[in-house]
Amino acid sequence: MKSLDKAKQIVSPWWRWPLEALFPDKKFDGQFQNPGSEEVFDFDCVMASLNAITTIASQIAYYPENDQRELFAIFISGLGQSESESSKRSRRYATTLLTGIANMNNSTFLKQYPIIGFINRYLDWINAGLDYLGLSGSPVIENAATLINYAVINSINLNLSGDSLGTIFLARAIKLAKRKFICKRARVFDFRERRIQEQKWKQRTSQLINVLTFGNGYRKWVLGPNYIMVFIQGDPLAEKYGITPQRAIKQKRDDIKFLIFPRLFPEGSFETHNMMFTIEFLRQTFQNNQIEIGDFTGLYNKLNSNTLKIATPDEVSWPSDMKKYVWNQDSLKSIPSLS
Repeated sequence: MKSLDKAKQIVSPWWRWPLEALFPDKKFDGQFQNPGSEEVFDFDCVMASLNAITTIASQIAYYPENDQRELFAIFISGLGQSESESSKRSRRYATTLLTGIANMNNSTFLKQYPIIGFINRYLDWINAGLDYLGLSGSPVIENAATLINYAVINSINLNLSGDSLGTIFLARAIKLAKRKFICKRARVFDFRERRIQEQKWKQRTSQLINVLTFGNGYRKWVLGPNYIMVFIQGDPLAEKYGITPQRAIKQKRDDIKFLIFPRLFPEGSFETHNMMFTIEFLRQTFQNNQIEIGDFTGLYNKLNSNTLKIATPDEVSWPSDMKKYVWNQDSLKSIPSLS
């Protein structure tokens, strides 16, 4: 499906028209997309359907071949990826970890033919810095928060996943969802009722909301959902800006589980942040522990009991086509079987 045809599926508010005219990929910001067919679905239309989660599971989620279609996750991609690139990486995510994936697009400022190429290359990075500081917003945050509360209110299990910048949006969306849930049920100065509603939200999300992040870039995650933070040792974003085991201890957050794989690339290499390598580690970890690939409940239980055997670089059967997903071809020299 061509980008122009995809754009026709989205109804944008008038105030976004100038931005979308300058940066076409912004048309897809916060919208659903099937990574397989790359068909785009308007978020508001999906949420207005009779059962939004069922619609996502049946029409929007992409499943690997011969999958039982028992599990899917809403995935928010990382920085600087067009909707087509995000779909390509999500297909890899789904087939590697044998799980369904439905994209919630995190669009890019990048253009094929920018007027000022030097500036265009850095717009995503500038905007990401503002997002980290909470000085900028994205439709992804508002829409993800709406989806989370839809699941909480209707007692529906929801699996969420994010990569890089997508984890920042996800953390902010969960925070916004909690605030909206409480504000809708308690007056501003009714502190007793607000505490009651906060506990209700925490209890419900602990039963319904599961979060799996790759290279997380945010330090404060709201209490309630079940979290697994996955990254490779040396990941510059996760270690400098995200939550780490050490920061979790300081925050008294023993509810957050960490899966940190051994260093794969030289110190300072940004390739460490590339989740295409992380998912291969994760697949091997499932196999090492005799857990069915894609059984994230089993993975969480092993992490919770401190009995998980983490895969090492030498154990991973690295696919021969990793060159299609690497950011710097020289990085492959760190993997003997691919160099």
